[in-house]
Amino acid sequence: MRFSDSYEVPNDVLARGASPEYREFLRNWFADPRAVIDHELDLSFVRRIPADELARARELIRDNLKVGHTHIVEGAAVLGDVAAVPILRDMLNFESNPSRRLTIAGALWMLVQDPAFLSCLNESKSSVGRLFTGHHLYQILWLDDERALDFLVDLSGHNDHFVRYSVLSLLNQLESGEPFRLPERLEHGAEFYRRRQRDDGFRRTMVASIRRWNRAHADSTSFRFEGWE
Repeated sequence: MRFSDSYEVPNDVLARGASPEYREFLRNWFADPRAVIDHELDLSFVRRIPADELARARELIRDNLKVGHTHIVEGAAVLGDVAAVPILRDMLNFESNPSRRLTIAGALWMLVQDPAFLSCLNESKSSVGRLFTGHHLYQILWLDDERALDFLVDLSGHNDHFVRYSVLSLLNQLESGEPFRLPERLEHGAEFYRRRQRDDGFRRTMVASIRRWNRAHADSTSFRFEGWE
């Protein structure tokens, strides 16, 4: 296995032998990270990495956080590496790019429920452009409660039409349980969700759907992991 020159990986990283899961981790984070960068990797194998190798994997990610690559930052959350929290907080303090701030703060949220994630979300809510599309949009669901619903409803009035459509598509999916639809096929618009936003039954239903979504995506694109010891 040939590792990218971008990362610090010890020459003897495989000298002691390695489980298939540890090799898969090394390959996807340090040799060919395209799948994990694109959020297309089934991450369930990470849960099967033996404890001694998990410790080494966490250390490798920690040693390479200074490179600043998104998948390395997310890797700290994937591996449940609480020891990376001080490094991530320092990185956040010196980062000004809104997208990178959300990535770092999202990792901190997954690790220790750091409120910096809420701050970053709110800072970015009125941003010009299409920050809240793709992966950053689904990060909102990590809040896993009514705050996620309220944030999405508020964002449905965003100044960018593609952000508005992306948010409404997600709200429609959460409500109906049906897959992505084209704009002209969306059943409900922003005004519908604003009218129902304070309805207790609607809120309970939507929060339950958000939590089902998070559970369903735990091992794929959301980087939401629970149960680390």
